[in-house]
Amino acid sequence: MKALSVVEPWGTMIANQTKLLEIRTWHPEVLPMLNVALVQNRRRLTTEGDEDLTGWVVAVVDIVACEPWVKEDCELSGCDESEFANGWLAWKLRNIRKLDNPVKAIAKRKFYDLTDLEATQVKLELRT
Repeated sequence: MKALSVVEPWGTMIANQTKLLEIRTWHPEVLPMLNVALVQNRRRLTTEGDEDLTGWVVAVVDIVACEPWVKEDCELSGCDESEFANGWLAWKLRNIRKLDNPVKAIAKRKFYDLTDLEATQVKLELRT
């Protein structure tokens, strides 16, 4: 199962559907990307190979589009207009499935695969 890490509290906001856009400087190689585990962690991962052992899968989402981020999207991005920056991209998130019991998982940079155990636990949690 593919995963994407987001810094706390953005994962919770996405899981609660108060944030429907994920803002990044890069775009997914393929769209749509379905059933992506959203791993919330405590610190921004900035260097290749960075990991955070404090991650938790809080939701599974579909990334359906990637477009230039515009100021009018700030409310859906979980930020205010003072945080807006030109040149960033807005990833549209749909089919957000919140996990009632988050699953412990390692957070890594960019897209990555959950371990078999992590993925199995996420799938079991989605069935409940």
